[in-house]
Amino acid sequence: MGASVARIDGVISADLNFASATLLIEYDPELDPRAAVVAMVESSGHGVEPLDERGQEVSVPARPWFERHLAEISALGSGASAACGALLDRFGAPQSVVTAAFALAIVFGGLLVWRRALVSLRARVLDMNVLMSAAVFGAAALGEWGEGATVFFLFAVGGLLESRSLERTRRSIRDLMDLAPSTARVRRAGQLVEVDADDVVIGETVSVRPGERVPLDGEVVTGTTAIDEAAITGESVPVAKAPGDRVFGGTLNTTGLIDVRVTATASDSTLARIVYLVEEAQASKAPVQRFVDRFSAVYTPSVILLALMIAVVPPLVAASFGFTTAPWAEWARRALVMLVVSCPCALVISTPVSIVSGITRAGRDGVLVKGGAFLEAAANVGVVAFDKTGTLTVGRPEVQRIEPLQATSAELLAVAVSVESHSNHPLAGAIVRAAELQGVVPRPVSDVVETPGYGVSGVVDGTRYDVTGPGPARREGRVGHDVTTVIDALEDAGMTVLVVCDASRVLGLIGVADMVRAEASEALRSLKALGVEHLVMLTGDNERVARAIAEKTGVTEVRAGLMPQGKTDAVRELAGRHGRVLMVGDGVNDAPALAAADIGVAMGAAGTDTALETADVALMRDDLRALAGFVDLGRRTMRVIAQNVTASIAVKLVFLALAALGRATLWMAVFADTGVALLVIVNGMRLLRKPRRKVFDEEGRA
Repeated sequence: MGASVARIDGVISADLNFASATLLIEYDPELDPRAAVVAMVESSGHGVEPLDERGQEVSVPARPWFERHLAEISALGSGASAACGALLDRFGAPQSVVTAAFALAIVFGGLLVWRRALVSLRARVLDMNVLMSAAVFGAAALGEWGEGATVFFLFAVGGLLESRSLERTRRSIRDLMDLAPSTARVRRAGQLVEVDADDVVIGETVSVRPGERVPLDGEVVTGTTAIDEAAITGESVPVAKAPGDRVFGGTLNTTGLIDVRVTATASDSTLARIVYLVEEAQASKAPVQRFVDRFSAVYTPSVILLALMIAVVPPLVAASFGFTTAPWAEWARRALVMLVVSCPCALVISTPVSIVSGITRAGRDGVLVKGGAFLEAAANVGVVAFDKTGTLTVGRPEVQRIEPLQATSAELLAVAVSVESHSNHPLAGAIVRAAELQGVVPRPVSDVVETPGYGVSGVVDGTRYDVTGPGPARREGRVGHDVTTVIDALEDAGMTVLVVCDASRVLGLIGVADMVRAEASEALRSLKALGVEHLVMLTGDNERVARAIAEKTGVTEVRAGLMPQGKTDAVRELAGRHGRVLMVGDGVNDAPALAAADIGVAMGAAGTDTALETADVALMRDDLRALAGFVDLGRRTMRVIAQNVTASIAVKLVFLALAALGRATLWMAVFADTGVALLVIVNGMRLLRKPRRKVFDEEGRA
């Protein structure tokens, strides 16, 4: 279809998206070939419905009932007429009446096939519709009206079942768009006004009642509640929301009344972008799918040539040399059976239905995969590389230890928070949060000086205090041997040390560390259980901190002190040593390394626009345990594809051989071909089922 449309005058390019059943065309506006495109699509038996900029169907006058149900009419009419012909033949009706019944079955069965065959012939393409039409006309010419009717009936039924099965897969992601309400209650001029969600602009405030879905992405302004974000992140447990927290359009407000300031329009919401990116991923082809397409393009003409040779060569050779062989009609019948068998529908559909099902399953699990190639690559991952901050850790430092030396713990923390409360540094934030947790109130401070690379100093109760790092403190001679021993112990435990001191003494030490994600250890054990032994940390942090995190999580190799280029070089070197590399990072700072990896995985895609745009795969709910599920899904998808391709080719070869030997009939060939097509669809759609989640112990046992 895409190739046929591309040949229309004025069409620059045509892209047929198999997964979403959409046709995107680029055209010359001066020629405006849209009417010709619609006419061609409709002439092939397909309906056409325009889409708006969000990919939603535009309300248009309904097509006639006959056109909307042509597939059902074709299958039912063909089946009823064929059954009537068989009964008439059994009870001895005149042959002309029997033939008329079978001819009517052929007419019904070909309602869609003939139109599509003509379009294919105009485009100089030999597809299954052309082959089926040739086989049926040939059967009728040989007087085999019953077999011809059976061929079209089985083909019509198979096409109907196939389209219904694929429709379920196509709609599985697009149905998400229905979650976002079409209207929103907006506060305008002090009043709540209900308007179309598309008309709400960024910065306006919408009100969401308990039990309603959030209409648009935004930030909570007033109210507290719990939001069910399963549609976006896959997380089934509602998430508490308070003023300042982000919410997503399409998620369910479960408990409280909230006002939300809109941060994205309806067409640019997280939900809309997820749908668009998944549809784009479904349309992209994995390498194995491209191979099947190339194979089919060579295979079909080759079989047609072979069928012609079977119909013509044996009788000619026999006539030339005086051999006795089957009559011309028998060889023609065998050739027709071979044409039917050669239809590569099962083979062609074996890969895309599996890829689409796999991508859809991943989306339901909170993993956004942006192409079948990445799902295929996941099956052969040899090494997984992790960034540290924000990936293996939560990305927010917290106070882990307070070591008082010349002051009490409370006095030490009070001095530190008084000085640090005016700083925006992440380590200062950790001290402020620790003080709030312990009920320590900052004291008045004056003459605050923050020096990059040194720390912060300020005057508290008439005394100047410094909060600095071990390096500057050593250079100034403030740290003795006994303090150095404590600093080394804290750093060996993976902490960043802050030294709190005055002009003559060290009051104490505060150990701050980025918390390891709770699920990190389990996630890495799951990867090891799948056979991925090379788990590498790539970080710009120091060696001590990196190794402490590695020990807690189960990372097998640490590369610390790396700049962005160093991470990129490390990814390439790991690929040369261990094969395909899956790199996990935050999608922004690690962009070069993510791009260099075979699969770049971004954390926190629901919270960062950059991750959605740049990553190959995005973990929508920041759960590292989804990595093992993604790798396992890739492997299961490739196994299903191998099963489908093997079954399709095996059945083809068997029936081609039977057809050449005259042991196969037309209806047997169609039944086998249609049966295998439905089998590969059902087998591929098994991937839509949610696999049982496995939890692994410290030894990697399930």
